[in-house]
Amino acid sequence: MRKMLLIGLAAAGLTGLVVPGAAFAGDEDEARVAIAAAKAKLDAAEKAGVGGNAGDVLNRSRGVLEQANVQFKKDEDRAAKALAFQADALADLAAATAEMRALETERAKVAVN
Repeated sequence: MRKMLLIGLAAAGLTGLVVPGAAFAGDEDEARVAIAAAKAKLDAAEKAGVGGNAGDVLNRSRGVLEQANVQFKKDEDRAAKALAFQADALADLAAATAEMRALETERAKVAVN
């Protein structure tokens, strides 16, 4: 009985050593995907002409994406992934801000007439 308990504890201990290594291997892939998604969203926003109406937010998104790339190159995958998510959110905010400003301009034109 005692031998079975020791074998179980040893197996649990080895699992504890192996599983975190596997989890970290996925972080690099997740960071790479998050950076690519943020870059795609930023490129799409720029092609849609968001820069004019929400250029400040778009520039912040671009800066955060550059920081994500720097962290990724330093093998700081979790930080890179978090920064990529932030850049993605800022690109969304820029698109929404541009749309809101365009609607406000249109509303002002209608109100004048």
